[in-house]
Amino acid sequence: MGIAKEVADKCRMIPAEPVGLVVARGEGEVGFQQISELKPIAGIELLGPLPSEVQKVTIFSAGIVVGAKEPDAGKALITFLASPAAAKAIADSGLEPISPVSSNGSQR
Repeated sequence: MGIAKEVADKCRMIPAEPVGLVVARGEGEVGFQQISELKPIAGIELLGPLPSEVQKVTIFSAGIVVGAKEPDAGKALITFLASPAAAKAIADSGLEPISPVSSNGSQR
């Protein structure tokens, strides 16, 4: 974004707690963290995602350990989480579901 020099002395890493809590307490004016981790914090205003050219995307994956006691239940959970039925809850949490939903909650 070309502003590194201007903001370098005003920035700090927050390693031990959610950034949103620091902002909510007034110890910071702006915070950057995953939307899913900012959404549950009371006392902050979520402004939205960073521009795509500076985003760092985290992709979550699922698997079942060899020798799992309940592999069929694990498969069922993974199948459900990847289904359109789970997409709205996933989007509401601040994550991007595999099956996108529109802003009104309907499947695209």
